[in-house]
Amino acid sequence: MAEILFYQNITPLNKEEHKDLCLKPYNNDYSFARTTPVVPLAATEFFNASRYYPVLFSGETESLVPVAVMGYSEKQNIFINDANQWQKNAYIPAFIRRYPFILANSADNSQLTLCMDDGWKGFNTQGEGEPLFTDEGEQADYLKKVLTFVESVHQEMQRTRPFVDKLLELELLEKRDLQVSRADGTHFMLRDFRVINEQAFMKLDDAQILEFHKKGWLPWVYAHLLSLSNLQTLGS
Repeated sequence: MAEILFYQNITPLNKEEHKDLCLKPYNNDYSFARTTPVVPLAATEFFNASRYYPVLFSGETESLVPVAVMGYSEKQNIFINDANQWQKNAYIPAFIRRYPFILANSADNSQLTLCMDDGWKGFNTQGEGEPLFTDEGEQADYLKKVLTFVESVHQEMQRTRPFVDKLLELELLEKRDLQVSRADGTHFMLRDFRVINEQAFMKLDDAQILEFHKKGWLPWVYAHLLSLSNLQTLGS
């Protein structure tokens, strides 16, 4: 199975194999994301994310996705402290909140399957924490809630795709090297990201703007543009 950021060993959940499995909660322990400076965002997260992070676009044309930038160098997330706690009150992207679970394609790519990162320290068969299955082998209430959340994350990511495709179609995204200025006077460059060209966006005709309005995309554009101000205050 393809590697996905901080997931180490993605394993499909199976009621026979994992019937005794429990998950011990580790509240505010984000050690798994400590070295991850960029994570994907759904467009519906732009509003919350734009208060704390630069919301940029990353990847090749075919795999371009919106992302929240949380560090200014590789293997660094400056929103996680030495105790592996997330910066207080800062928005935590859904991509991170769903860990250690994820939806992934089945072996024959015919359907999506709920999977887990079975290397996460919270999983155990000693009865510690929340059971994933009942004694009858059905999904426990906890796992049902997990599945609902993970499915909603997947759906919002899919909903974001047409928005990104339209930005590409209209050639509104431009590659730009972006400078991050820290409060201590140091400066860093973020390279190979894309942003919406505001001037090009303002030149769209009425029919194109109306399409963005009817599809609910206009606020996403503005939230992205507003988030660029975080380049000057990242992590402060």
